[in-house]
Amino acid sequence: MTTYKGINGFAVQSVATDPIFDEGQVWYNNVSYAFKLATLTTSGTWAAGGNMNTVRAYVTGAGIQTAALGFGGYTGTASTAATEAYNGASWTSVNSMNTARSTMGGTGTQTAALGFGGYVGPRSAATESWNGTSWTTVNSLNTARHDLGGAGIQTSSLAFGGNAPGTGQTNITESWNGTSWTTVNSMNTARFGLGGAGLQTAALGFGGTSSPGARITATELWNGTSWTNNPTGLNTARTSITGAGIQTLAVAFGGATPSVTGATELWNGTSWTTNPNSMGTARSNIGRAGTQAAALAFGGVSPPIIAATEEFTGPGSPVTQTITTS
Repeated sequence: MTTYKGINGFAVQSVATDPIFDEGQVWYNNVSYAFKLATLTTSGTWAAGGNMNTVRAYVTGAGIQTAALGFGGYTGTASTAATEAYNGASWTSVNSMNTARSTMGGTGTQTAALGFGGYVGPRSAATESWNGTSWTTVNSLNTARHDLGGAGIQTSSLAFGGNAPGTGQTNITESWNGTSWTTVNSMNTARFGLGGAGLQTAALGFGGTSSPGARITATELWNGTSWTNNPTGLNTARTSITGAGIQTLAVAFGGATPSVTGATELWNGTSWTTNPNSMGTARSNIGRAGTQAAALAFGGVSPPIIAATEEFTGPGSPVTQTITTS
């Protein structure tokens, strides 16, 4: 009779805790009484996380999946300045922003974030900087707007697109040097409700509304100087979309087509691929943080406005599977 040891040259280990991940490794957990296998995911999956303390949509995010910051938004009755920190399991309320607003752009980390633009009745140009404890009002954008895209870190950010006074959808791009904003080369397609990812010198802008009712798939790449149209866009045209990651490896999720959607797409630096698994709850106007491999989505319009958080594990991520004998 052929045995595992006969094939592999060693026996299956019996352990009390799952070992450090090593793809293809098999072991027996003698606490849960189960054989287990270390493998990699073939497609991204969504799982429920802890709910936010303040139910809201049009919320802005920064950070990573296990250390995120959610700030601003709309509660259903008014804009909010509420700020919350996520530790990978639950949200904690921390010091609020100085100006309550929704649909801001946001960049940075949980301890060093930047929030800019937004809606407070009129469109806002206000910028605030977060130091891990409190918000400080700093120099404003040159063009007031909301529903804009953002990329970068607290001291080096990019703001692009949005809904601006007079013009509605705009293609204006501004660069932040840690002190002030400078207007730089515009996007090729004016739009608001778009998603953004990446860095100040290598950003990605996708989707949005280019004119009333016109939801688009267009994707543009920023090289630190100018925007270039990518030959192919998103597979699903939508607005109020969000995403996470870098210019060469990103994930886009949610939005309105016009119906809310949980559709998730993966970007490889050249094209978008529809991920087989959508979000657990379809929604638009979502807060976001993280990377393609480990993204976070929180709040949004389902409808109604919700506080639900979802965690995304991208394809190629390590997972432990239980081997069944039935």
